[in-house]
Amino acid sequence: MDTTALHDHRVKAALSICMAMIIAVSCDAIVKHLSAHYPIHLVNTIRFAFTLPSGLYLVYHAKALPRVISPQYCILIARGVLIAFGNLFFMLAAATIPLADGVALFFTMPFFVAGLVPFLIGERVPLIRWVTIIIGFVGVIVMTRPGTSMFQKEALLAILCAFFYGMGQVLTRRLDPTLLTAVTALWQSSVYTLFYLILALVFGFGLIAPSGNASLDFLTRGWIIPEPPHLGLMLLAGLLSCFQIPFQVAGYRYAESSFVAPFEYTAMIWAVFYGVLVFGDIPDSATIIGAIIVAAAGLVMLRFDRKKI
Repeated sequence: MDTTALHDHRVKAALSICMAMIIAVSCDAIVKHLSAHYPIHLVNTIRFAFTLPSGLYLVYHAKALPRVISPQYCILIARGVLIAFGNLFFMLAAATIPLADGVALFFTMPFFVAGLVPFLIGERVPLIRWVTIIIGFVGVIVMTRPGTSMFQKEALLAILCAFFYGMGQVLTRRLDPTLLTAVTALWQSSVYTLFYLILALVFGFGLIAPSGNASLDFLTRGWIIPEPPHLGLMLLAGLLSCFQIPFQVAGYRYAESSFVAPFEYTAMIWAVFYGVLVFGDIPDSATIIGAIIVAAAGLVMLRFDRKKI
């Protein structure tokens, strides 16, 4: 590939990932806004059920319908459930803590992946990765400030989110590399929808009294009929989710992952933007410093991986 073509592909890759991050954080902001009125099982059942027709179309367009019933269905289901738990924990955290804090804590996910692979799939983890893992979690301590009055236990939910997403990413490496992304995405959307329907059956009857904790109430609130404007926001989140996956997939197809992955950190910009504009959350110095430490450690890890390749 000539230099001009490589440059053009990298520009497309960067723009695709940046667009995917704008969409992802926009969905998070919508769900956070709705968390004060509705239960998460209602919001996300409607949201992810809306993505199923789009997912089926992408599979049909890729002529991959025969591969939907994959021999690796056990891995696809396990991966889907882990990532669904990650999504649940992130949104429960975001109901209480600032959106920027949640996104910054989510970016500890690569450290969990690096730490888990030697135990789950037998990959060797070089010393530099262990060093970046330790540095990354120093950033987490700076952000969350355990042992002080500023500590919010709901921040632990965002770290759990990163852990479960990390587990899901490790299982992704066990998938057949020839399995089309459209098939994997359809399985994920299906698991998401079923996951939140099950939560609706558990909590949707409203048998648990409000606790006053935003995260817990977001989980246990009973199912109610959404008002038209709020239903519109749920459908908008679903529509946006339909576009997020194609943008993300396109980014990683246009260029190598070591070049593309750092652009995911642009999500922090939009998390701060929505936090300030919509929710009035202004990051303090500890959050900013901790987020910079986490991002720097992640970028060092990615840089090392690029040299290794």
